[in-house]
Amino acid sequence: MRIGDRLVGLLGRQGVAIGTIAVFALIPAITQDQYILGVWTFLLLNILVLLGLDLVLGYAGQLSLGQGLFVAVGAYASGLLTTRAGWSGWAAMPVGMAAAAVIAAVVAIPTLRLRGYYLAMVTLGFPIVFDAAVRVTSQWSGGSSGIVSIPRLKIGDYALRDPLVYYYVVLVFLAVALLIVWNLANGRLGLKLRAIHLDETAASARGIDVVRLKIGVFVGSAALAALSGSLYVHNVQFVAPDTFGLNYSITLVILLVVGGMGRIWGGILGAVVLGWLPELLREAASWQPVIFGSILVLIMLGAPNGMAGLVRRRSFFSPREPMSGEREPFAKDEVVLAVRDAGKTFGGVKAVDGLSFEVRSGEIKSIIGPNGAGKSTALALVSGVIPLDRGEIELCGKRVENAGAFLRARAGLGRTFQHARLIPSLTVYENILMGASPLREGDEREASEVLHQVGLRHIANKFPAETNQYDQRLIEIGAALAADPRLLILDEPGAGLSQADIARLSDLLSDQRSRGRAVVLVDHIMNLVVAVSDTILVLNSGMAIKEGSPRTVIADPIVRRAYLGERSVIDA
Repeated sequence: MRIGDRLVGLLGRQGVAIGTIAVFALIPAITQDQYILGVWTFLLLNILVLLGLDLVLGYAGQLSLGQGLFVAVGAYASGLLTTRAGWSGWAAMPVGMAAAAVIAAVVAIPTLRLRGYYLAMVTLGFPIVFDAAVRVTSQWSGGSSGIVSIPRLKIGDYALRDPLVYYYVVLVFLAVALLIVWNLANGRLGLKLRAIHLDETAASARGIDVVRLKIGVFVGSAALAALSGSLYVHNVQFVAPDTFGLNYSITLVILLVVGGMGRIWGGILGAVVLGWLPELLREAASWQPVIFGSILVLIMLGAPNGMAGLVRRRSFFSPREPMSGEREPFAKDEVVLAVRDAGKTFGGVKAVDGLSFEVRSGEIKSIIGPNGAGKSTALALVSGVIPLDRGEIELCGKRVENAGAFLRARAGLGRTFQHARLIPSLTVYENILMGASPLREGDEREASEVLHQVGLRHIANKFPAETNQYDQRLIEIGAALAADPRLLILDEPGAGLSQADIARLSDLLSDQRSRGRAVVLVDHIMNLVVAVSDTILVLNSGMAIKEGSPRTVIADPIVRRAYLGERSVIDA
């Protein structure tokens, strides 16, 4: 039964992809005109490139303006190996894909560690450099004249020269690539890439290796582009330096943007619609630029997220029923977090200076202090968002001060941020499921259980923008809890909440303590802090000035002068 359910679920997820392939397979039944089939073949080859580009740009948010280079690498690899070395076209294809992947990795490893448009700036020069390299090495590359008489692909002794046959050959490659990419984009990988696109810090906090994923999809997209280039040259039997130049790379981006980034079928739609426009406007050749440009403007004004953006995104993830029975709580009174002599300086300002404290399982430790005391900086140091200048951090018995945020999340740390950092393009359940990324298995089961714990089952399929502020806080807490962390860090979860919501939040935190989870809470809502805390640590100017039980801390005159106010009335 489980296998049957999985098969039904897989077919449901792949339904649009299978339907798209079926439509393309029926094109020759409508017309067998060789010219029209040739146009459709080129459209399929463009779609093959767009599948990879959408993962890079639409999903991961990394702008590549040199995708045409990888198409050219595949094309030239096939052209050179078949004409100069006598290779079979089938054998040359994987070589071109491997060469493109290596070039992409060399570029991506240093570039994609940075944020912003560094990749765009680097890839912008790709076509120019490649063009110059081909022209300089004309003795073997053909220079400006290109490579001619590239042999057609063969199956046995049969050369694939019939446009109808070649159309179906390309369609087979596209079908395999589309099914794979569709499944990846609409699976857990797609959730992670969407998170990276919109908030790399939040993605790292959920245990996602941001750099590795960005490099991986960029390399994969380069291999797909090279495959398209190889298939192209064995059809037209010619390639020149300007065949896949900068204009081609920019055209690919336009096709994707107009069709709809981050929706695999959007890129397909953009390629088909814009690919056929020049053909449909051939009779009005002199007006083509005006008409084409006007249509583009109208599409972008009416659908700024592309044509696919007019349709609400469908989620392929649904929460399961909660597990029966209670999970065994964590062993209590074990040191989960130990911070020793932590220090961080920004310029000449000591944001954190000589900070030391411990948090045990089953304990809620609150950190309070005036604005600028170093509370949020301390949480950022513990969670790995910013590096220590000095000191040690031990998490679950392991030194982690040199580990990145995603490694600390995998080691048992879950956190929220001062301002809720949710992924708006993911549903409530998908945001929580993304938080379960560190789990090797059972992530959907765990995410469903957490969804039930925090009381969000009724809005599981809504998007964060469709929920209220309290629910958004709960979504982020749920995402932090989804990997079942030993340590939960909360940065001002009570900000902006009503008294009733704060009371419910207090009950949730108390429940986490009963499960043996260690909790570090930073908040200015003293009624919440006093109600849930076992111990309170007070910071001022980056240094600890008091630590103890709520009653002891509240009564301390130094704490009252530094933060609470000498006339404040707070019951412990």
